[in-house]
Amino acid sequence: MSRLLRRQPVRPRSCLRLVSMLGVIVMVLIALYGLFARPALSTLIGTQISARLSSTAAAGAVSRAAATLPGVIAALPPGKIVVNQSQANAFLRDHQQDYAPIDTISLRVTQGQVVADLTAFGVSGVARSGLAAVGGRVALLDPQIDGALGLAVSSADLLAPLAEQLNAELERQDKYVESIQIEDGQIVVVTR
Repeated sequence: MSRLLRRQPVRPRSCLRLVSMLGVIVMVLIALYGLFARPALSTLIGTQISARLSSTAAAGAVSRAAATLPGVIAALPPGKIVVNQSQANAFLRDHQQDYAPIDTISLRVTQGQVVADLTAFGVSGVARSGLAAVGGRVALLDPQIDGALGLAVSSADLLAPLAEQLNAELERQDKYVESIQIEDGQIVVVTR
């Protein structure tokens, strides 16, 4: 009986065990952020930008309506359209308030990619994506966000609502995108 009443000696916890437990907890938190919080935040930001674009179109102000997505798409003539880098940046500067929560954005058009230097929520990053015409719609090719902003926001989730709205407006106006070519300094779009 005396053996049963004796207490077992308490083993001191090793530092290695504590460090490994902390490591596991940190990895679980990062995984939860990556699976739930990051996509939700990215989708929220993309949805906010899309909602601002569509709400300015619904406002009915002639000067603002010309700057919104429906106005821009309606102005596209069928055939070959060339948009150069300076035209795109001028448009973005003129309508910067429509793209909140993105604070600043500047585009560069390089061979095969559109690259945007942007700041959102005071955090900067570089977004890049290719573009292609797939079934008459605009498709993003390998969208990425580098830098600190890329840790908080997923490029696919951020850009998906914008691409969906663009494609919905193209479809609504019965515009079919035949091809998209990204060349140095310009984007060439062929529609019908």
